[in-house]
Amino acid sequence: MRYLFFPLFILILFSCKEKKPTTQPINLDTKNKVEITSPESADQIIQLNPEFIEENEINLWADFKKLMDAMEDISQLNPEGIMTYLIELYKISIALVKNPFPQKFNKLPIYSRVKVVQTQIIKCHYYASNKQNQKLNQALDQLYSEYNILIRRMIIMAEENKIPLDTLGIDLPTFQDSKMNPALSKK
Repeated sequence: MRYLFFPLFILILFSCKEKKPTTQPINLDTKNKVEITSPESADQIIQLNPEFIEENEINLWADFKKLMDAMEDISQLNPEGIMTYLIELYKISIALVKNPFPQKFNKLPIYSRVKVVQTQIIKCHYYASNKQNQKLNQALDQLYSEYNILIRRMIIMAEENKIPLDTLGIDLPTFQDSKMNPALSKK
């Protein structure tokens, strides 16, 4: 019995080891990279001509000039630095919203379009930080689209400002600053 106990003890000792599951190596390089395809709308970003900028005093609107430059930079995208571009673009958009707009563009349609662009920047940042490449590409395409809508709206607003409103002898309407006194507030 003693001789049987010793081999049985050795057998139990070696059989109690846990079997380690075999894991396959994960290629972290492809999983953690942000892959961006340049959307077609990145090439179609509307550029304001210098005459329009000078005539409507956009060159004096420093925050918007920064936004224009940043949008041009992000359209010529380096995928490695997308997070840096988006963080900087978000900071620029916050400064743009906080500071006063020029009189010609201090209207609710322009302000709301800037807020839409800012929302798209936040979406892009979210998708880039979570490495959701397909959604990031769609969000970037939407960002360029919303920026183009903002530029078109500014062009239309500038053309509307050229039309004299006093052709019928009616006093000019007063526009309220929607950022300071929202139209539907209870104040």
